[in-house]
Formats: sequence, structure tokens, C-alpha cells
Amino acid sequence: MAGKECGTLGVSGVLLGSLVGGASTVGTVQMAYQWGLSAWWFTLGGGLGCLLLGVWFAVPLRRSGMETIPGFLSLSYGRAVGNVTILASVTGTFISIVAQFLSGDALLRGVFPASGHASILLIGILILSFIFMGGLKSFSAIGVGKIVLLYLTLAICAAATVRGLLSFQGVPVHLPIDPFLNIFGQGIGKGLSAGLSLITGVLCTQIYIQAVFAASTPETARKGALLSALLMPPLGILGVIIGIGMRKTGVVVESSSALSYFIGVNFNPLLGGLLWGGILITVIGTAAGLTLGVATNIVSDLVVPSLRLKASETRKAWATRTAVLIIVIASGMIGIMGQGTMILRWSYLSMGLRASGTIFPLAAAVLAPERLSPRMALISGSAGLLTTLLWPLAKIPPQPLFAGLAVSGLVAIAGISCRKGKNPLPQDP
Repeated sequence: MAGKECGTLGVSGVLLGSLVGGASTVGTVQMAYQWGLSAWWFTLGGGLGCLLLGVWFAVPLRRSGMETIPGFLSLSYGRAVGNVTILASVTGTFISIVAQFLSGDALLRGVFPASGHASILLIGILILSFIFMGGLKSFSAIGVGKIVLLYLTLAICAAATVRGLLSFQGVPVHLPIDPFLNIFGQGIGKGLSAGLSLITGVLCTQIYIQAVFAASTPETARKGALLSALLMPPLGILGVIIGIGMRKTGVVVESSSALSYFIGVNFNPLLGGLLWGGILITVIGTAAGLTLGVATNIVSDLVVPSLRLKASETRKAWATRTAVLIIVIASGMIGIMGQGTMILRWSYLSMGLRASGTIFPLAAAVLAPERLSPRMALISGSAGLLTTLLWPLAKIPPQPLFAGLAVSGLVAIAGISCRKGKNPLPQDP
């Protein structure tokens, strides 16, 4: 929790440091190269999620005095609801870590003649080094600098794209408005599902909420979330400009390596190396933050309560380190199998799974405390998660996330309308 001393910039550093990573950079350029403006959904939805976090969720979450989302929900509804949240959070966030491995792999293989196994191994070593050298304190400190570096990097690349288009001597490739200049270029359902997965996923992910819990005061938590909401969406636009610009000039390249290729051919080796390194820091920092969040969930919400361990800081620290090691190894192995796939789709799936089993019980606990019974909260979270997981088997519209959220929301609304709860939240002393 970084001593619960993070200021506004520190909170924003943790939020953006973990939210803005491989999906926001490598993944956005990759999807923009193939689909155009619809790649903006990740950073746009993430910004809207941070906005909701700051306006409605940050202050009551910080006042609860808890360290994890499952802990917060267990306080409101009991242990069973917390366990459903752990399952949704750990599963979804693990998939997002895999997406960071894929982003780092694409960056490395775009520059070095390394095999997929070697690049994945190196990414894993860098993630472990980042975490073990400072935990959340180092993550908060580097998060602010990383965002400045990332803005500068993408702005330079976007400016080079525009300059290249203006001075292009050949015949530019004709790009149809649909899909390249249509935010719903992949379909209205997929677009809305992508945005909704980010908006709700931000509110249900441990490392993002960990930034709120680590704030020095509730008001600081709110300001940090609002600052993140302001800073995130423009990053996506810069990535979209790069991806569409490459397609417009007729560059043919493997989409996952589009950003590395662009940097390599448009800048001298020194500047290009600095820009490439900035993107790599972004990927490693995000993967580290997500890994730390999953490890915190596993240790604080599963291992310690289940084994009835004495929750000393030393034991929790060693248990967390062990969990971090296992998570990195497992996600790296999955990353090897998923090489070459669309990075943002892993991220959308990740966010959707986290949200479907958590968002409505969490929203009820924050916005309407004492109004949803533990039994109905359990049904709401379980039904939402199961529906999202099983809906693709039906092969019918709508998108799985819509179906899962609809089922979970209907149960929660029914529960709120017929009961006043009995589990008030503690007040901040």
C-alpha cells in the first residue's frame, strides 16, 4: 500500500502506470494498423472508467480502510461474495498480464533476431526485477515519469507520422472511412463491448483500486483518479495516428511489430532506441503492476484466510513474492502459445471477466450500502461471471459481456428493490 502516503500524482502514477501499457501502445498501434479508429476504445474506455472511479467510487473505497476489492466486498456481504470476486479478478487480470507479455515480445522481436521463447523469458526477468526492487513505492514513483516519457514518445512518433504523410512522394493508399475512420469499424456491438469492458474493468481491478487504497486521504484518491481520466484518452489518439499513417503510406508489416518497425525506420538509432526503450518501460511497468495486484489478491484474500496464518508483514511479503514468481512463469508460458494474436482482444476479454462478476455488487456496496443482501450479491456476481464465460457457447448475440452484465444487473436491481441491508461500512476514523 506504499504506506498509504501517495499524493495525487502518486495515485495517478499507479493508475496510469498499470493501465497504460502494452495494450495502450503496441496493441493500439497494432489494431489501428488493421482497423483504424476503433483502436481508440481501450484508452477512451479506460479514461471514462477513471472518471467514474474519481466521481463516485474513490472516496468511499478509501474510507473503508481495506486493502483489496474482495476484502471490501467481504466486509459488505460476507466471505462467499469475496471469493467470487477473487475468481473474477485473478482470472481477468492474469489474461491482461499475458497481453503485456505479448506486447513486450512484439517489441523485442521487432528489433532483435530473438526467438519467441527468448523474448518471453527476457520480459519475465524484467518484470520480476521491477517488482522485487521496490514494489508499489517504486511503481508509484516511476509511474509519473513513465507517463511523461510515454506522452513524449507517442507525440514524437505521431508528429513524424504526420510529417511523413505530408512529404510522401508516392501514391497514398486509399483507406475507406469504414472501418478506418469509424470508431465502430468492427461493428457497434464489438465497439460498445470494448468500451464497456474498460469502463467497468477499471472499477474492478485490484491494482487500479490499490492506487485508491494507497492514497494519503480520500480526497487525494479522488483527485488522482480524475487526473488519470484526463490524461489517458489522448494517448490512444496518438497511437491511432501512427497505425493509420503507416497503413496510408502502404507499409506492409506484421501488425504486432508495427510500432517497433515505425520507430526503427523513422528515427536515427540513438533517438529510436530511446523511444523504443520508453515503450518497453511502459510494458514492463504495467505487467509488474498487474502481477503485484494479482499476487496481493491471492495472498491477502485466499492464502492468509484459508490457512489461518498469522498475517505478519514478513510472512505476507514472502508469500506475495512467491505468488509473483508463479504468476510471471505461468503468464509467460501462455504468452508463448498466444504469440501473433491481437493484443487488445486479450485486454478486452480480461477487463470483461473482471467486471462481470464484480461490478454490480461493488457498485451497490459503494453507492447503495446496506441495500443488497449477501445472498443476492452472491447470485449477482456468480451469475454475471458464469454468463460471460458460457455465453460464447450459445453463438447468439449480444456480446458475452453485455449478457453477463445484464444478468448480474437484473439480479442486483431485484435484490436492492426488495431489501434494505444490514451491513453498514465502517467510517474512516
